[in-house]
Amino acid sequence: MKPTNAPAQQMSPSALPETLRRALADAPVPDCARGFPRAWWHHLGASGLLGVGFDRDGGPPAASAWQVSALAAEVARACTSLGLGMAWMMQQMLGRFVVAPQMRNDQQRALLQSMAGGDTLLALAISEPGVGAHPKHLSCRAVLDRDGEHWILDGHKAFVNNGPAADAFVVLAVSGELDGRKRFDAFVIDANAPGLTREPHDRVTGLAPLGHCGLLLTGCRVLQTQRLGNPGRAFDTIARPLRAIEDALLLGPMLGAMQAELDALARWFRSASRTPALTRDLGGLQLELDTLSSVARHAAQHLDQHGPDEALAAFNLGARRLFARWQGAFESLAATLDDHEPVLLALARDLRLVQGIARGITESRQLQAGEKLLSSKKTHENTPSTPL
Repeated sequence: MKPTNAPAQQMSPSALPETLRRALADAPVPDCARGFPRAWWHHLGASGLLGVGFDRDGGPPAASAWQVSALAAEVARACTSLGLGMAWMMQQMLGRFVVAPQMRNDQQRALLQSMAGGDTLLALAISEPGVGAHPKHLSCRAVLDRDGEHWILDGHKAFVNNGPAADAFVVLAVSGELDGRKRFDAFVIDANAPGLTREPHDRVTGLAPLGHCGLLLTGCRVLQTQRLGNPGRAFDTIARPLRAIEDALLLGPMLGAMQAELDALARWFRSASRTPALTRDLGGLQLELDTLSSVARHAAQHLDQHGPDEALAAFNLGARRLFARWQGAFESLAATLDDHEPVLLALARDLRLVQGIARGITESRQLQAGEKLLSSKKTHENTPSTPL
């Protein structure tokens, strides 16, 4: 991980949106077809915009979760890229919710500083082939060496988001057992560490420039100082809450990509013949999207105030359904036209891909909600609603 020479730029939260818009306007054009756009990323780092969601020293961040979500929406819209919006959001998320709370030494503080400067792109490796992220089935193992100063990691990781371009990985591994339950630790490992090999993964296409890969760890030797957080607690402090955190923040870049779709459709309308009915349909989609922005704000503000609790997890699933319905209505309108901009096809594909993430979990929660509703013997007069 290379150190950054760029000093931290202190700016008020109210100035962040305009600062980001100026930085995006001045940035090199990101050519996502050629891989991760490092020049674009370094430009944002030099502008002080890669560390606003976390503090370089592990203190309170400059931007709230809602501001991170809204800024990610701005990135996705301005760049017409859900992948870039997600990349920006995910670095804020990893700095804020993974590294900063678990920081144990100056080496990890330097990691935050390098991330903020745009010199280190971090990725998180939890899931494993065939088992996902279920703690009972995870088998990547970390064993403390006899010298007491190193851990040896062996195992296989899958679906590592942004893995092909990452400079370093946070890798979750089984480090022991207590009362019949696996204990997990997380380690920060450089991408070029001996014993760590990236494996190409082509089952997930789209979301450029993020990409996915697998990791093969074979006798990968790491120092004690590379371990994050308290011993044996990594699944509870990192993996378990991260699903609700990511789902809440992801509504932001999704919203920005959906607005970019609508912007592209409006450009098409300006140069084509249209009827009042089509214009009304276009306006209706914009009004619905404005309402969905309040949904995204509510999720992120709940994350700020209450953390990633069960209420937020349920709210996120309901929000996903609303976003998917909007996307379906948008695609139905776009399909009636005689022409399609390539950007529309790419955005629609990426949005559908993201909306399908963790589909099994979503369907399971929907089933539980339906069964609870059907099994209730109380009338609506005696069963008050419990909004998030």
